Amino acid sequence: MRTIIAFPLLALLVAPGPVLSDDHLVASDDMASRLSAAAAAHDQDRAALDRLLASPSARSAAASLGTDAGRLRAGLAALTDSELSDLTARAAALGLDPAAGHSLDTNDVLTVFLVVAIVILVLGAV
Repeated sequence: MRTIIAFPLLALLVAPGPVLSDDHLVASDDMASRLSAAAAAHDQDRAALDRLLASPSARSAAASLGTDAGRLRAGLAALTDSELSDLTARAAALGLDPAAGHSLDTNDVLTVFLVVAIVILVLGAV
């Protein structure tokens, strides 16, 4: 008899208290604004990489690696946010001022390295 009463009492002690639907760690408006900002950053990163892969130097770099730049552009959708962010930062480095020590040849080499990184990530994600 004691065990029959003990189990329901134990369940009441262990069960969490009532939670209201308005009790959240993050406000709904704040969460919505953060999600929309993350989605906008994701879209901007993918657009920047898409523009880079559409460039003639990226197409020739992809062709020299035996892959199609169009396939790489299509594979951008499979990359995670962190991969897109990392590749976008590398692509931004390609746009550095040539007077700061980067020439067009250096940019072509950096473009090849970036295309190689994208190929590796896209093939790994697919």
